[in-house]
Amino acid sequence: CKWQGVCLGDEATCSICLDYLKDPVTIPECGHNFCRSCLAQCWGESEAEASCPQCRKRIQRRSLVCNWQLANVVEIAKNLGLQEGKEEGGKGGVCKKHQEPLKLFCKVHEAPICLVCDKSKEHENHKVIPLEEASEEYKGEICHRLEREEILAYQADLDKESKDLLKLTETERLKIVEKFRELRQFLEEQEKGLLNHMEEVEKEIAGRRDEQLARLSRKLSSLERIIQEMEEKRQQPASELDRILESCDLNHLVEDAMKHWKDAELYKKHTQKANVTLDPDTAHLYLILSEDQKSVRWGGKPQALPDHPERFRCCFCVLGREGFTAGRHFWEVTVGSGGGSVGVARKSVRRKGCLPFRPEEGIWLVRNLGGKYQAFTSPEPSPLSLREDPVPINHLFLKKRRRRRRRRRRRRRRRRRRRKSLSPHPRGSNLLLNLLRNQLWSTAICSGWLDSFLYSAGTHGICPMSWGTEQPHT
Repeated sequence: CKWQGVCLGDEATCSICLDYLKDPVTIPECGHNFCRSCLAQCWGESEAEASCPQCRKRIQRRSLVCNWQLANVVEIAKNLGLQEGKEEGGKGGVCKKHQEPLKLFCKVHEAPICLVCDKSKEHENHKVIPLEEASEEYKGEICHRLEREEILAYQADLDKESKDLLKLTETERLKIVEKFRELRQFLEEQEKGLLNHMEEVEKEIAGRRDEQLARLSRKLSSLERIIQEMEEKRQQPASELDRILESCDLNHLVEDAMKHWKDAELYKKHTQKANVTLDPDTAHLYLILSEDQKSVRWGGKPQALPDHPERFRCCFCVLGREGFTAGRHFWEVTVGSGGGSVGVARKSVRRKGCLPFRPEEGIWLVRNLGGKYQAFTSPEPSPLSLREDPVPINHLFLKKRRRRRRRRRRRRRRRRRRRKSLSPHPRGSNLLLNLLRNQLWSTAICSGWLDSFLYSAGTHGICPMSWGTEQPHT
């Protein structure tokens, strides 16, 4: 019964105050029991993480559980008299040697003693204090040690967290350095490329400037030479001018000019002006026709039109409804600001697939792309050099005949000879030449079409053809 009482007393004793448990509570994480007031004094008022005073296990939450069964055990232990002599004011049990209450504490042996032990030679000249004072002193020391251990553990956690942060910071720093290195390399490459491009542009500008200066210098020299010649002629006597005028046969020149004018009027009289109406069944889905079907423009998106075998699928084209099999015809085309092509095509021209614009395919076109004019000839398009831009309304002529090429060439040579012999009055030459330039542009193009047409078209029908572009035009 004595040993059972001792074990029961150990279970009912708080490891902090070494006294019977008062208002015992249990730590769920480890199962150790303490007085509620002792734990509160040991932990303090801080809300930080705490640890068990006995096993040092860290506790995430201070969720203490009241142990009512242990409180009953403590009451039973008190009733059994496991702590004799407590009524006399002693604490901590009974001296085994003298059977006296342990009321004193020897600082040398660090053990509780009774009053008889204090008078004995074993504890002579030893520092002895009351047991309650020693208990309070050791309680404070235990709390200080617990606090120190908690501080050391918290400091270790802070050191570990600080090292992790330093490592993360170093990693981010290396990433930033690498990103800026790549950015500097990219900017240097861009700077180098732009500087090289600027040098090329400067060289090109300098070359154009030198070319323009050389051209202006040549024109200036030519003008100076003409001025000098005119000055020399001005200083010649009037008799020389009379002699030159007498040697000129003006009547012959006037007769030739009137003859050519009559030929031109006769040619225009016998040439029929074609009234072309566009065929909506042949228009590409991206082309929009006007209500009177006289003009076409670029729509920008496909239209919901019925499928028709005559409709162009790949090429942005539209054919005229009327066709020609013989005779001389011309029509006027009003072109907007965008580029495009206009000409004639066989009625049997392909509607599906890629369509090369060549005479072999039955197509004769003139294209305006960026202010540059081309005639679609075979095998490559032929550039057209114009001294002046054509007027917005261009006259296109079509002449289809079933005659031999030899007769056509002879008439062409005769027209060239008559054109060369034309010498109008100087004051009317500019206006006449300007008009001729605009008309000769169309006539020269049509002459190229005529060669290919008579060679390839045979007796097939001809339809006026217009090619749409990505720019709106009418």
